[in-house]
Amino acid sequence: MIFGFNTDVAGKDAVYHVQTEDRGARNPVVESIIYAGGKIIGRRRTAYVPAEVSPERIEEMVRRQHKELVEAIRVGTWVPAGDGLQSPPQNSGYTIELLNPADVRHGEFLRFQFSVRDKARNAPAGAVALDVRWLLRGEVVEKQSLVSLADGSAEFWLPRPTDLLYGTLLVCVHGSGGTELAKFHVRGQNAE
Repeated sequence: MIFGFNTDVAGKDAVYHVQTEDRGARNPVVESIIYAGGKIIGRRRTAYVPAEVSPERIEEMVRRQHKELVEAIRVGTWVPAGDGLQSPPQNSGYTIELLNPADVRHGEFLRFQFSVRDKARNAPAGAVALDVRWLLRGEVVEKQSLVSLADGSAEFWLPRPTDLLYGTLLVCVHGSGGTELAKFHVRGQNAE
């Protein structure tokens, strides 16, 4: 089954076209290609084994990968890697975990504690860059750049909005293992 999406999205410095599709059973890859001015400037490929995934799962993979790239471009956290034509190996990248999802309120502030791990080494990812964006009602209201500690930990603090009903925290990790994006939704004083 070949399934895909095409979206034009305004980034911080250009309008990008993101095309994501399943390449089918003969070439079992979910591939996203990012264009600017008709030129390929980025690509992400996620391989899969056709016998191990259902058509519904493949469709979900295409939707998720496309949505993550569009959102990263929209909020300014996507950066092309190298010449934009290579994808990191499947076992590279990072995992980003929110350690205090039920307890982000800290007095008059919100405190988010993260753990970043290097997938390739299965170890804490120390000294990697984190770009953090706090969105309320779809608008970026706070952004910070952080660096993880040697144990892979990092913290993001911001004043607690008085009318907080729902917010989104985007965390993008950049390092030698590639780039990884995570999204955490916050309702009231708790993250989900």
